[in-house]
Amino acid sequence: MEKDIVFTCRDFEKAENILNSPLSKLSDLSSNELKDLAIVWCYYSGKIEGNTYTYVETEALLKDGITSEKKYEDAKMLKNLYNTFISELEYINKQGNKEIIDERTLFRVHQAISTGLVSNEESGYLRTRAVRISGTEYIPPKNLDSIRAKLNEILFWQEEYNNPLEKAVFLHCNIAKIQPFIDGNKRTSRMIESIVMMNADIIPVYSSQDSDILNYRRGLVEFYETGNCSTYVNYFLNKQLERIERITP
Repeated sequence: MEKDIVFTCRDFEKAENILNSPLSKLSDLSSNELKDLAIVWCYYSGKIEGNTYTYVETEALLKDGITSEKKYEDAKMLKNLYNTFISELEYINKQGNKEIIDERTLFRVHQAISTGLVSNEESGYLRTRAVRISGTEYIPPKNLDSIRAKLNEILFWQEEYNNPLEKAVFLHCNIAKIQPFIDGNKRTSRMIESIVMMNADIIPVYSSQDSDILNYRRGLVEFYETGNCSTYVNYFLNKQLERIERITP
């Protein structure tokens, strides 16, 4: 594996606009705004996985503990995402720490996200059996040795990316591509992407729009099949710029 070209010159320009905008700063959000961010982010992440909770139902579940009459797994998914996201927010934003992105962090995040949704033997551990990804002909690495080797390469090469937005995309796309766990891979990848952004005091990417969910999926499948992440990069950066533009006074 060699260092991937993630951002073009134009992408770096967009990234600088995001990084330099006061409206990107995570630390400027109030306590209530942080909770609202966590809720919409969890709705977004769950929706990508086909979670059936609406935004209103998600808010009622995560704010007031009101469970909708839907399957248990959907509520558990959202609660796991929320608890993990809030935990990372408190560690990074409130205490001024930075989360090291290594194997231990990755396993801990997956365990928190997948608890009660996969077996205890597979929660927080690399998978030992093959998986398939719906909607694509791409086949992830099949055996444990290949998964571990590719994961080690990804964690090694992340240090070559100085721009936190570029690093976030690199980790997200590559971890999702190798599918290191039996389930919850994209959720884990999105959480890692968001942690990298939190480390840089940047508000993570989110959306409540169905069209954005489709664009997210389209960009990731293109990366699986071709190794080209430009579609996902455009989605990722443009969502941030659109959010900034929308709230600019």
